Amino acid sequence: MNTKIQKILQIVLGLTLIGVIGYGIWLLARAFVDAISAASPEVSAAIVGAMATILVGVSAVLLSQAHERKRAAEEAHRLRKVEIYQGFIDMVSRLIGATNENLSVKEPDPQELVQYLFKFKSDILLWGSPKVIRAQIEFETVSGSGNTKKVFSAVNSLYLAIRDDIGLSNSGLSNLELVKLYLNEDARKELG
Repeated sequence: MNTKIQKILQIVLGLTLIGVIGYGIWLLARAFVDAISAASPEVSAAIVGAMATILVGVSAVLLSQAHERKRAAEEAHRLRKVEIYQGFIDMVSRLIGATNENLSVKEPDPQELVQYLFKFKSDILLWGSPKVIRAQIEFETVSGSGNTKKVFSAVNSLYLAIRDDIGLSNSGLSNLELVKLYLNEDARKELG
């Protein structure tokens, strides 16, 4: 019961304080308007002009600082996403590159792959867009199917979602171009 009374008193005190501050602001504004009205038109115009200039200047500075802080936060967020996605692309590149006898890329062992994919999923849970998360789920769904074309299509969709999430354009990219980057000419023709 005692805490209820304290809460009510806090609310009443807060409302009273807001009322007193509001009344004080009203009195100051009224005194200012009376002073401007009593002054000559030239002085009034100069004061109003100076106040408008100050108000516009302060507003512009505050808006530009807020915009700059937002842009800096977005860039830091984007850099973290790029780091996460680069790790995924490196892992997939190792998987694809290990099948090419002309490259000396070592395929990740199954345990390393499982651990990496677990970490990647945790990272995209926090940092990835919904599109990336859906593409990752689709990739996992088809990766065990044995259908190479479906797997490549899922990887390509995931790559497109990743590119979109970090602000890159996917305009003009279709028909598995992102996966075809890693394939030789014969494999590209086979995919169609």
